[in-house]
Amino acid sequence: MIFWLILAVVLFIIAASGIKIIRPFEKGLVERLGKYRREAEPGLQFIIPFIERMVKVDLRETVIDVPPQEVITKDNVVVTVDAIIYYQITDAFRVVYNVANFE
Repeated sequence: MIFWLILAVVLFIIAASGIKIIRPFEKGLVERLGKYRREAEPGLQFIIPFIERMVKVDLRETVIDVPPQEVITKDNVVVTVDAIIYYQITDAFRVVYNVANFE
């Protein structure tokens, strides 16, 4: 009797580890044994535990504040340049598999 109870708990934990929630602003990429398999849309998704892996990519607009830098112009005047970069991921597959470090 105790064996069946332990087995049921272990199977429940394995099944629960395969449930993934993807938020509306995310896209999921599913890999099966390390190879790209499919793109998961927002909502409740199920993956096969220990065989499939999901990478979540945030598709919202991201802001990066570049630290100010002093540069010398052609007429030898020192100017401080400050910048803010806005970017948004549109293709999750290309970001994960074609860019070395996108963050």
